[in-house]
Amino acid sequence: MPFLTLRDPMRPVSLLRPLRTKPAAAVASLVLLFALAGCGGSSETAESASTQSAGTTEYPLTLETPYGSTTLEKAPECVVAIGDLDDALSLGVIPVGSFKPAGDADELYDYEQEALEEAKSTSPVKKIDKLFDPYADLDFEAIAALDPDVILAASYWDLEKSYDTLTEIAPVVALPKGTDSTWENRHEVVAQALDREQQGKDNIAAVEDAFTKARKGNPEFADLTLNYAVVYPTQVTYMSVPDTEASWFFTQLGFQPGPEHGKFGKEYPKDVVSEEQTSLLDADIVVIGYHSLLEDGQREKFEKSSLFQSLPAVKNGTYIPLPKGHDSSIPQPGVLSSLDDLDAVLPLLEETAPKAS
Repeated sequence: MPFLTLRDPMRPVSLLRPLRTKPAAAVASLVLLFALAGCGGSSETAESASTQSAGTTEYPLTLETPYGSTTLEKAPECVVAIGDLDDALSLGVIPVGSFKPAGDADELYDYEQEALEEAKSTSPVKKIDKLFDPYADLDFEAIAALDPDVILAASYWDLEKSYDTLTEIAPVVALPKGTDSTWENRHEVVAQALDREQQGKDNIAAVEDAFTKARKGNPEFADLTLNYAVVYPTQVTYMSVPDTEASWFFTQLGFQPGPEHGKFGKEYPKDVVSEEQTSLLDADIVVIGYHSLLEDGQREKFEKSSLFQSLPAVKNGTYIPLPKGHDSSIPQPGVLSSLDDLDAVLPLLEETAPKAS
């Protein structure tokens, strides 16, 4: 019997992320102190916040997306984030509505909560009023009831089906036509829409600087191969396909993909690691994330399987199980999440690399 069965290819398993409990004080320091005026705030407060947040974006701002055209007449004051919570909070913007950070979680990650707390000092919006289930159909009525000026959806995986309906509620921020879906591009378009262009550039530079420092501090990483995979409830997904966001984190640190990476592809089913392909996971370092929704015994069954135990990396002690909560955020980088991931995972890599050299 295989240790896992294949999933429904239409289910976006990469969105499933458990809560993290590890604090990340360094992450919150990137958050801009100036937040947007909240929905329904007093005119005096709104005017003050608007003055503080004035940036360089020229309005009306028209975004030509693959799904249609959207126009923001002025800088938004009331924001709903459908998948772009990391971007909003790292820009000092507290949305009135957002997806839950995980399908099985009702609270923010610690680093998101820290960013939200930082933004409260200047934002009339003090809390996220509504958290939506990212796996349910979009609740258009509930979104409309929040009366947003803009809906951030640059990273929403199913925007094509809902774009027209959402634009009836408010302008929708999505990637422009012909723009690659990278975390940097998504952050830039969100920052532009929120009149935070310079803060967006500063955020991106801060992430790049952090990874550059880590890479230069560990030159031995460049001589090592690394394979990363995530064990989900219904499949094992290979994440180290070169030139993808899924591989970005470890590539930025200097690691090379394992020698058999060409056997896998970017999308289902080419990203599935079947049980008989377990040997292809081997590299100098093997990193495995275990999703929070695994049933009891699934992780143990995977780790104790004879094929996994036979991997040289497992025998040599260069296998790293990721800390809880980092299994899916690594292949879905963002400003806040990437710094939090780096804070948690870099020490494990530094400890393990000498064993692989």
